[in-house]
Amino acid sequence: MDKVKVGFIGAGGIANFHLSQLSRMEDVIITAVCDLVEEKAQETSRKFGGRVYADYYQMFEKEQLDAVYICVPPFAHKDQEVIACRKKIPFFVEKPVALSLDKAQEVEREVRDSGVITSVGYLLRYMDIVDRTKKILSGRPLALISGRYFGEIPPADWIIKKDRSGGQLVEQATHIVNLMVYFGGKVTEVYSQPFTGLIKKRLPEFDVEDASITLLKFETGAIGSIVCTWLGFGYYSSLELFSDGLEIRLDPITTMQVLTADQKEEYLVKNDYGFIENRNFIEAVKTGNKDLIRSDYYDGMKTLEITLAAGKSMETGQPVRLK
Repeated sequence: MDKVKVGFIGAGGIANFHLSQLSRMEDVIITAVCDLVEEKAQETSRKFGGRVYADYYQMFEKEQLDAVYICVPPFAHKDQEVIACRKKIPFFVEKPVALSLDKAQEVEREVRDSGVITSVGYLLRYMDIVDRTKKILSGRPLALISGRYFGEIPPADWIIKKDRSGGQLVEQATHIVNLMVYFGGKVTEVYSQPFTGLIKKRLPEFDVEDASITLLKFETGAIGSIVCTWLGFGYYSSLELFSDGLEIRLDPITTMQVLTADQKEEYLVKNDYGFIENRNFIEAVKTGNKDLIRSDYYDGMKTLEITLAAGKSMETGQPVRLK
């Protein structure tokens, strides 16, 4: 195909980020924009084009789409992905892919049966320093993977409700968990402890954890940890990886330090990884080359499984084994 006709479900901030990337591509046509708040869809359409819908069922029925972006909050995943699969429309979905593993597994079965190309919005995997880290670690066993995600509460009323966002680990720090899996491989056990109570004193409706510490055990025998809090200011994330004679720091996440006994090297991310994430999806749609996608729906589902297991561990106080 010469031009890829794209529809959007959701017209919020993250949708506008992807639209701004796609608007730089001459082979993409924004065909439709859908949002429950029609005024929001209209505003987005004025900037990027596309017919406006307030009902995605109508959009799917009336439009001949080559691809669809699903950019809705975690609680709003209904049957958008299933419809895309049954219509054989490749889809890009923002993380987290759902709020329950049952829902994600349902979609994954549809993806597998339909064979559609999928991509999940774990854009950090497209950073050039992540490529460099992958190459340096090739063939080297990891012992420890340590991540952090600190920040303030984002300005969205749904994010402070457990049944709508899943909490910080599920909704935000999932980016770091996804990178941990990218480097460390399969996770077999999760144990997590939360801290609650401070934020609720000033926000009575707040019902997610203020902070958490999560331990991960990898199939390789490596161990990992991720520390999160919404008691910070601004946003800060990092990841450190340790092997014998080697330490790699992504600290902050867009800066890379490689340390050995003999030297220390530093690299800054230089590529436009947000653009590349979107470009690779469009190229995959045009060519059918799934190898361009670094996080497909199955990968997104497995990351969700880890963060949901952490939530279950917070509730029970017990480790959770993963199959």
